[in-house]
Amino acid sequence: MKMTEKPTIKASWLGSHEYCEYKWYLENVLKEDIPIVRAMIIGKEVHKIKEDEFKKVAKPTTPKEFLKSKLYTITKEITLEKEFNNFILVGKIDELGVDVDHLYVIDDKPRAKPYLGTKRQIWAYCILVKEFIREDYPEYLNKKIFAVLRDRDSDNEVWKEEFSKNNAIDVLNIISRMLFLIKGKSEPIPNDIPGKCRACVLHKQEKCSFSCG
Repeated sequence: MKMTEKPTIKASWLGSHEYCEYKWYLENVLKEDIPIVRAMIIGKEVHKIKEDEFKKVAKPTTPKEFLKSKLYTITKEITLEKEFNNFILVGKIDELGVDVDHLYVIDDKPRAKPYLGTKRQIWAYCILVKEFIREDYPEYLNKKIFAVLRDRDSDNEVWKEEFSKNNAIDVLNIISRMLFLIKGKSEPIPNDIPGKCRACVLHKQEKCSFSCG
């Protein structure tokens, strides 16, 4: 990447960065290869099955028709992108729901738990949705946006919260930290939780030089 180009920040990075900044750095800045594990394969297969099932019953529509829905309506697998002053934010949302007054940004995860990094990832999606509406359909900016975490296998909602200005600030602060790391202006901080290290594929392959605990 040329230094004159704006770095691209993936919304999913907000989750992996919170889990371990050093692992995130190795994977996304130093570009260390991450071994494909069974959970990754299963995750992609489940997403594909759900998307295919949805396509069987889904009806073609436009973003405007979707946003003005009064009855609860969903769409799946939406990719959004927003260019900011010094970075580009991109993300692929599992599901977006809408009703007369609200938008629901839904992320599916196996064994879902509302960890801070997971919340930040969904808040990043909320930023993308809000900016998309602000730029193209401002008449729907009055709809409240809710961040929702759902268990992929049980379809149960495990966390739901109205998206706020403070949530957006929190995400943008973490992205600022990422930009410092990408530009070499700061050094990554390893986590200090032994269980995370034991579970890390990079640590097992001795690509991570840190030992914790």
